[in-house]
Amino acid sequence: MFPDVATKLRPTDSEVTAMGPEFEADWKRDFAPYPTKPLMLCAVVNAFLADQSLVEPGQYFTMCTYTAYPYSRGSIHITSKDNVVDGYDFDTGYLNHPSDLPKQVWAYKMSREIARRLPYNKGELELGHPVFPEGSKAALSNGESGELQDLVYSAEDDKAIENWIRGNLNTTWHVLGTCAMRPKEDGGVVDRELNVYGTAGLKVADLSMVPENVAANTNNTALVVGEKAAVIIGRELGIEV
Repeated sequence: MFPDVATKLRPTDSEVTAMGPEFEADWKRDFAPYPTKPLMLCAVVNAFLADQSLVEPGQYFTMCTYTAYPYSRGSIHITSKDNVVDGYDFDTGYLNHPSDLPKQVWAYKMSREIARRLPYNKGELELGHPVFPEGSKAALSNGESGELQDLVYSAEDDKAIENWIRGNLNTTWHVLGTCAMRPKEDGGVVDRELNVYGTAGLKVADLSMVPENVAANTNNTALVVGEKAAVIIGRELGIEV
């Protein structure tokens, strides 16, 4: 069982505006000029992607969305020179940037509309959705037929989705950037020669120095980092690489 990440999602102009001025500013700067750059990735798994004992035996599919280029950033700082077990302060940073939650809400709605229209969709599983208020027009369905109209969400529905996202959000594969190459004043850890700021003789040459997500499998990126590191180190040692 493995997700097939086959879809790159981008919102319409009206959807961008609906996500608020802070997101709209980020969109115009980082996405609008690049028409092939995805806001979110979407994958389908031919199974219930959770504890199988929670559902009755049967056929399920799970649709997942992933933030391709998250703005939120976590941090970890050593707080003790001696305590190697928990002598640190760790902040996951989930959703700490105002642009991250609106696009998660949008992605949930978009993926749900896609799933509703799949020919093998026979209904929605409660465990995979927020609990909507009683009487909500966005209530879960046991299966629909005919020409479907997009669901209409109220402000209370949006709040239910936000709460559900906050309680279910998690990380996935291809984690990178914990020792990002960028200026120190911008939170960087290494310089353009892979040197760790404030140290001598220490370089970082793995995916942790990549400054931003690549929205793809990171194998090729890791190979390129290694090749470039070999060139840098070889040059410093006087070796032709």
